[in-house]
Amino acid sequence: MVERFFLALDYETTKDAHTHGSSTLFGLCTRYGPKFVDRYFGVKINEDLLMGAIDPDLKRFKTIFADKKISHGADTGSRILKRLAEDLGPRYVTVSANLGHSILRKYVEEARKYGMDIIAWTVHTKTSPEDAQKMYKRPLNDVILNLAEMAWGAGCHAVVLEAGMLEDERIRELPIKKLVTGIRIDPSDKGSQKRVSSLEEVAKMKEAINYAVISSRYLEDIEATTQIVEALKPREV
Repeated sequence: MVERFFLALDYETTKDAHTHGSSTLFGLCTRYGPKFVDRYFGVKINEDLLMGAIDPDLKRFKTIFADKKISHGADTGSRILKRLAEDLGPRYVTVSANLGHSILRKYVEEARKYGMDIIAWTVHTKTSPEDAQKMYKRPLNDVILNLAEMAWGAGCHAVVLEAGMLEDERIRELPIKKLVTGIRIDPSDKGSQKRVSSLEEVAKMKEAINYAVISSRYLEDIEATTQIVEALKPREV
């Protein structure tokens, strides 16, 4: 069941990110009420907006998912997490599952000091299945499964994947939370991504999905954003 939606603030400037994120959250509050929005919504901020000095305006968002995609060793990672905690205060941070069990475990332990959870990202959605096969020498499903198992064993909070991966019972049944990205109302609207999740696929698998990222391409269209929310929100709401 979807526990939280993240608005992807994939903009070139923090001013645009704050403006569009705030506007969409206001529109959702008008539609669903502030209690619903506080409980079920957060924002995803990409790494490029977190380079250098972090704009204090970003701290105004209540629940922040820092999509840093960290792939450094634990020592460097510790400094990155400390800085993020001090300058932004995110609830979630992405770290590469490819770092392996031992390093991921250190990230998990360090993040807990700051009240943060680690979300493991697996194979980038801009990587085609064919390229993934060449890189890992295994089918994409097997790669995602292995990385998700490693993330779970290391104590990571969740793993990033697209909805189609959840068709694989082995992945779906793993006791780690699942974060689905690349959601498209029209799946042909891929942009530069090689693998996306159609809204139909996501809705079909919503009982196995814990977090859903709503693309920035929908944030300026409150009806499109609402369409995604209506398809995925918990039944009791």
